[in-house]
Amino acid sequence: MEERDLERMARRLGHERAEALDPERVARGVLDRLRTEAAPGRARRVVWSAPQLLRLAAVLVLFLAGGLLFLSLPPADKPETRMVAVPELYELSEDQLVEVLDSLALEAPVFEHVVVLSDLGEAELRELLRAMEG
Repeated sequence: MEERDLERMARRLGHERAEALDPERVARGVLDRLRTEAAPGRARRVVWSAPQLLRLAAVLVLFLAGGLLFLSLPPADKPETRMVAVPELYELSEDQLVEVLDSLALEAPVFEHVVVLSDLGEAELRELLRAMEG
């Protein structure tokens, strides 16, 4: 089938449908539907009725009252942080730094007997490898 044949068939179908359509009947159906929808016995749904507006106003009042209540709460207790001027620490001597650290009362781990791998002998390295293998 060629494109011209398809176009001819589409035109013929369109004409058949247009001839079968009764504009008078369609117009009557539309008018009848409009009359039944606008009938006085049938109430239309109002989008913004008074109860809905009252609900919306109540929600807004609750939201604003909650926000004001939240803002009026006292701030939570936060741990006090101390600021240290770091550039001044670089100017201190070693003895002065030790004195500053002692004054902070912080406990730092002390490594007195630290052994580095380069300090181990061949037999100790083999023993360490066997212990690591399990």
